[in-house]
Amino acid sequence: MKRIFLLLLLFNSNTFAQKAEIGAFGGITNYLGDLSPVAFAPSETQWAAGLVYKYNPRWHFSLRAAATYGLITGSDARNNAGQEYRIRRNLSFRTYITEASLIGEWNIFGWQGESYTRTITPYLEGGLAIFHFSPQALYNGEWIDLQPLGTEGQGLPSGKGQTPYRLTQLSIPLGLGVKMRLGEHWCVAVDCALRKTFTDYLDDVSTFFPNRDEILAVRGQTALDLSDRSYEVAADSSKLHFAKGQIRGDLRNKDWYFFPGITITYKLNVYKQENKLNPGNCPTLK
Repeated sequence: MKRIFLLLLLFNSNTFAQKAEIGAFGGITNYLGDLSPVAFAPSETQWAAGLVYKYNPRWHFSLRAAATYGLITGSDARNNAGQEYRIRRNLSFRTYITEASLIGEWNIFGWQGESYTRTITPYLEGGLAIFHFSPQALYNGEWIDLQPLGTEGQGLPSGKGQTPYRLTQLSIPLGLGVKMRLGEHWCVAVDCALRKTFTDYLDDVSTFFPNRDEILAVRGQTALDLSDRSYEVAADSSKLHFAKGQIRGDLRNKDWYFFPGITITYKLNVYKQENKLNPGNCPTLK
């Protein structure tokens, strides 16, 4: 208990707080995957928001902890670029992402240390995040969770060991930005942060179409209809459905999601700092 008290005392000390900032993030989202094959597709631009805590222990280094919530989407109908296969596949999704991240910022021109301040600096960022997602598709006017349906045969007797993908995963945030001081307390940062994931199922699309009879028998009509939606746009009966084993997605590449935006922070317990590089601060000899 005594150790916990000392840690809390350290956390709330003036020395610590003088280097801390709290604030909020607001921005847009985008995603790169099977249902949006180009990064930052305008048709898939959505929104994100979050809370931020920053600590500036060194002149060139800041540490940012954040909780972020956002929406990503993708659709063959919006991103087919005239490709017959995508038009016929006709899949779409949305998923809300809840993310907790810890990201280091390398301030190229320096930002804040024991006795240095900067008004503006570009920075590079990288770190680690854990996020939760659950892809959904619109079906008969209702948003349906896709992972429990096993739309690519996960969990079916003939699935050859395919198991449902995990809905909580790790990602690696990477990006760059520019931060600027707006006075003693307020700072604003604009950044473009990419998230490299280790899953190909943000959109519920990755491998092959399953056996239609088996998925109908085990999972039901809804699972069958959301696994293969080519029947909704088929021009003739010969292309009404995809056969078992036909390509449904590209399993060679993992999905990415993006959180570019603006962060506004408030610096706690501001105190006047001296600039060691100012000759006027040098002591005089008597």
